[in-house]
Amino acid sequence: STDALTKSLDANAHAATDQSREAQQAAREAAQRAAEVKSAWDGVGTSMLTAGAAILAGVGVATNAYADFDKQMSAVKSTGQDAVANFDALRDAAIEAGASTAFSASEAAQGIEELAKAGVSAKDILSGGLSGALDLAAAGTLSVGRAAEITAVTLKQFGLAGTDASRVADLLAAGAGKSVGEVHDLAEALKMSGTVAHQYGVSIEETVGTLAMFAENALIGSDAGTSFKQMLLQLAQATGKSRQLLDEYN
Repeated sequence: STDALTKSLDANAHAATDQSREAQQAAREAAQRAAEVKSAWDGVGTSMLTAGAAILAGVGVATNAYADFDKQMSAVKSTGQDAVANFDALRDAAIEAGASTAFSASEAAQGIEELAKAGVSAKDILSGGLSGALDLAAAGTLSVGRAAEITAVTLKQFGLAGTDASRVADLLAAGAGKSVGEVHDLAEALKMSGTVAHQYGVSIEETVGTLAMFAENALIGSDAGTSFKQMLLQLAQATGKSRQLLDEYN
């Protein structure tokens, strides 16, 4: 009958519509999964590119650092035959300092250069000179090169060996810490007075203590050193009653 045919057609139409909807839904889900896969691979690609760039940058930094260190060690070698003869040991000491302190191997090598230029032997550098300079640099917020220069000059002024470098660093750091000046100011004062103080039998401890007392009274740097030097020279030339009092109180 006509009604039966109509119902059959309607049923087939609904079934076809349902199948079409299911197919569209499946297609959408497939497309979404494909997009997710693509996004994941894009992320992997970006990460790999970023990691690759970081690795290359790290290699570049390491290469530059090595070049700087190699250049600085060449400067160490140029300081003289003593450095040449002990080059491997000095190089190892700089590398060790770079690994165990806040300073780089290149900075440690600069300290070695300054000590060697000031006449400190390789033996003394290795037995305390370098470590003392590094300690002073850390305590006085100085460059290692500057700290090494101060250490070397002070050792020479008072006739001390490289093994006394840590002692010198501790004295200078303590002296500066107890006064208004910095390590640099105390070093300037020592530069002007250290040699004369040593000539007249004044120890480094007494000299630093005196200069620190001067600094507490706002007399710092080369002015303090000059004043102390003049005082020692005048005392050395004392005569009469002054000489008698000096001898009496040693």
